[in-house]
Amino acid sequence: VWGGGWGQQTYVDIRITLPRGSDLERTDELALFFEERLAALPEVERYTTQVTGTYANIRVSFPEELENTAVPPAIKEQMVAYSLGFSGAEVRVYGFGPSFYGGGGSPPNYSIKILGYNYERVRDIAEDLGSRLQRMARIQDVDTNASGSYFDRDKATEFAVEIDRGALARYDMTVQDFVGRMNSVIRGQTSQSLLKIGGEELRFDVKVEGFQTVDLHELQETIITGSSGTGIRIGDVVTISPKEILARIRRENQQYERTVAYEFRGPTKLGDLTRDAVIGSTVLPPGYTIEEADTWRWSEDEREQIYFVLAISILLIFIVTAALFESLVQPLCVLLTVPMALIGVFLMFFYANATFTREAYIGVIMMGGIVVNNAILLVDHINQIRRDATLSLRDSILKGTLERVRPILMTTTTTVLGLLPLVLFSQGADSNIWNALAYALIGGLLSSTIFVLTTTPALYYLFEGGWRRL
Repeated sequence: VWGGGWGQQTYVDIRITLPRGSDLERTDELALFFEERLAALPEVERYTTQVTGTYANIRVSFPEELENTAVPPAIKEQMVAYSLGFSGAEVRVYGFGPSFYGGGGSPPNYSIKILGYNYERVRDIAEDLGSRLQRMARIQDVDTNASGSYFDRDKATEFAVEIDRGALARYDMTVQDFVGRMNSVIRGQTSQSLLKIGGEELRFDVKVEGFQTVDLHELQETIITGSSGTGIRIGDVVTISPKEILARIRRENQQYERTVAYEFRGPTKLGDLTRDAVIGSTVLPPGYTIEEADTWRWSEDEREQIYFVLAISILLIFIVTAALFESLVQPLCVLLTVPMALIGVFLMFFYANATFTREAYIGVIMMGGIVVNNAILLVDHINQIRRDATLSLRDSILKGTLERVRPILMTTTTTVLGLLPLVLFSQGADSNIWNALAYALIGGLLSSTIFVLTTTPALYYLFEGGWRRL
């Protein structure tokens, strides 16, 4: 039984659904994609796969000592990231057990916030926005009650009663009378009167025993008496459906706040464009605002900030090397090792089948400061040979490069060996952080070492006027 042990056993379910008529081989191929990635995770104890024609289910189990840790949610988020890369197939990832706060799902990847001075109006705008989002093919799991942080949402459930006026008219009964009698059934109240005790009048109610425990099925089966004395089964004239609501009202800057969250299945850029288009096409009354809410995703502002930091680091390297070499041309030989190193970074993440996360960007910044060291040592050594010897430009470059091969290789080797334990032995929920840093540094160092010993001398030759002799 797939639902057994909920709330005690911790596991992750990956559910893959393909359109009707899809081949079994395609379904099995998608299931195999996730199996290969799960097999590479030492924290996973086992996984069980069931594949049919258009549906596959993978259940991932964890060792008992890891069930109540942050490892299962971290692995679930990895699977969610992988699931976003498919089109034509619906892939959903669910987490169950204590580690997932009672079985809660993952945070949505997009949220839109509405602010206004009238609570009912803000709710109506959120509901309208939610209905528009649900009509889009790439959008799923729309939640119009997503105010607050993901793990701090206080939600409740109410039952909405929709009265069939046509069916009620056949019993010659008005809506007002029906609501009054149904209210008496829900409250268990049969009569209300006054009683004199010791000269003092006291109000008392007569209620049906057990009315507090009446369930939805019993309520629908309850018979009430119509205006003509005919018995009316409540379920014949009403439709009762559960509806999730907020259990508390949130305000921000003296305005009512409501957040609509949803999952977008597709590329991030397309998701951003879709969100901006939805926000731009929403017509609001005066005094109301709609904006992107903070999410767990990396926002454009954060991405621009990391690019700014990277640009500043490159500028500082240029200033320092320009002062060291007393030249504005030679620093370019040093700085060009950074884009060369990026080739190794991208290849490392590609062959390691790793996700380029925020930590990877930090690793790139660190790598930029490390890989230029070898280039600085090489260029400075060539300059020293040119000052101390009467060799030609070409001979000075060859001699300086050959003399620096061993130190550069030793520096790269010791640094890479020092980073390998982060890749080989890091475990737990933080392993992805250390892996991303190590992949960026190792890939960049290996790539830059090759290019520093080959391309940097050639660039030096060209920048110092050697191109005139070609």
